[in-house]
Amino acid sequence: MKDLIAGKWRTLLLVVLSVLVVSGCSVRSISNADKGSNAFYRGELSDQDVLGAMPKQDITDADIKTALNNARYSFRLPKDSSILLIQSGAMTPDAEMQKALKQYYSVAVFSGIPPNDSRYYGYRGEAAPEKQTDYPKLLRLTAANGGQDKILVYWGQLESGSENEATKVVSWVPFIGGVLPDETQHMRLVLRMALIDVLSGRWVTFTPEVFESSSVSGRYNRDSKDTKQIMALKVQAYEAAAKELFARFGG
Repeated sequence: MKDLIAGKWRTLLLVVLSVLVVSGCSVRSISNADKGSNAFYRGELSDQDVLGAMPKQDITDADIKTALNNARYSFRLPKDSSILLIQSGAMTPDAEMQKALKQYYSVAVFSGIPPNDSRYYGYRGEAAPEKQTDYPKLLRLTAANGGQDKILVYWGQLESGSENEATKVVSWVPFIGGVLPDETQHMRLVLRMALIDVLSGRWVTFTPEVFESSSVSGRYNRDSKDTKQIMALKVQAYEAAAKELFARFGG
């Protein structure tokens, strides 16, 4: 009986520890980074929304061979090219990303809020109705109407973990302005970018350099510290992403 009770307590302890470990870490989209306060946020664009709808017919080896031959297309994005910029999940791309890209390109923007109309073929696994709209082609047509020959879509994920600063030794310090440092938040920003050729629909994806930062905060200034940390990371990551995009495809 004692062994049974002890076993139940061990199981309960493991569950509690698991919850504590998970609660110290979080993942957020850059389009909904401020603690879920974005009323327009409806999730992220899927790869299918952007890169191409799934074909209705069976895929053959010949289809794969043709696609592989077409994939040898060489992407070029010379300086001052016109691009349609989309941030997944956001009504408009972040101003910091627009500023970074405008150093090299002419930038037009478009909504990255996912389509929720069942007319879009294959959207979110739904059955396709008779009259279908291929959303990736709709994006390409939108860009073509605006004179942009490339579409740049990017996704951003903020990953964070908290480190408790408490120790067994109590140090008494003045409590000034409600700011008592008790936690270090480690955060990193991971971007993924897709460059799409408007005319052919061919695409290439890449992940720019990942940036990390740490910030010490207290109970009463944690939200403001969080916002400042995210903004600093965005500026750093977006500048580097724009530079890498030009280095890869500008020549």
